Amino acid sequence: MAVGNLYFIQPLLGEISADLGTSATQNGWLVTAVQLGYASGIVFLLPLGDVKSRKKFVPLMVTLAGLGQVVISLSLDFNTLLIALFAVGFTTISGQILIPLTSELSDESHRGRNVSFVVSGILIGILGARTISGMLTDLAGWHTAFAIIGVANISLALALYRTIPNLEPKPQLAYPKLVAGIFSLMVKNPWAFRLMSTNAIGMMIFSAVWTSSTLLLAGPQFNMSTTEIGLWGLFGIIGAVGARGTGRLIDAGKAEIATKIAWIATAIGMAVGALAEQSLIYLAIQLLLMDAALQAIGISNQTKLISSFPESRSRVNAGFVTVNFIGAAIGSAMTAVLWPTLGWAGIQLLGAAFALGALALWAINKRLIPQG
Repeated sequence: MAVGNLYFIQPLLGEISADLGTSATQNGWLVTAVQLGYASGIVFLLPLGDVKSRKKFVPLMVTLAGLGQVVISLSLDFNTLLIALFAVGFTTISGQILIPLTSELSDESHRGRNVSFVVSGILIGILGARTISGMLTDLAGWHTAFAIIGVANISLALALYRTIPNLEPKPQLAYPKLVAGIFSLMVKNPWAFRLMSTNAIGMMIFSAVWTSSTLLLAGPQFNMSTTEIGLWGLFGIIGAVGARGTGRLIDAGKAEIATKIAWIATAIGMAVGALAEQSLIYLAIQLLLMDAALQAIGISNQTKLISSFPESRSRVNAGFVTVNFIGAAIGSAMTAVLWPTLGWAGIQLLGAAFALGALALWAINKRLIPQG
């Protein structure tokens, strides 16, 4: 739900434009506002997870995000909607607090499995949000859809408050030092930054595929509706759920072999997907294979990073998410620039080359990653 908050708006821009009279440029700013809010929240709020009581902090963030969605549902003009979307993005960080918390609460024999279970929710949220908001809007309109989403967030906040245990208070740090710790950690541990950057290549591929698939499916060859395009996210969800077994491999000490196989599977999936203009069966195969593989890579890398910095889990996770965010933005921008010249097949084959390059970079870097 937390990550879904960032994406519920995307398939509804046409409905909102017809209702509020927004222009295409203004619609672009609506999407940008929630993403800029999220990036700001990751940098300025997420590090607080290292010093604040998660039992109170997490439900507070979920509640504020839910209230932001309620404000969206009541919005009758562009400016109110823009501010509310930024606020939703800014407070939608709870999922990224729960991942380090899960690692902290888990022992070594179950850490990978537990973290992978929680992380899978992130990809499910990314892929399922568009389908959920589209269906709710078709049933009851976009105002009601966001009201329902807001209430769902607040209900989850209550459940989280009852579920998250009380933990020992952590040593306090000055807020500027806490935020600066995101970047100083990467400077002092270059292997960690390289690992984040390699993972960001996966996010770049992920973003490029889902952006270009929208262009393909909405184009003249297939001419699908927004709802039909959104349903393709179900293939990615199946892949994400399938990747939850990665945690067991991590717990068994097989993270490295799992990562190697996953990068190769990503490259194969991209090559297969390049044939999607001939048959959408190839696209289905690509989404299942690619999403499972990239999810496995992300779980392995994130688990390694969080477990390597037990006193600054939220800060290292903030760095991980920030670098991923940059990778995803590059993927979307790259697709927009290259689509007129390379088209669908060219972008997928380029993604396959990036996957193999990422595998090589990962292999070079793993010799510098601390063991244990």
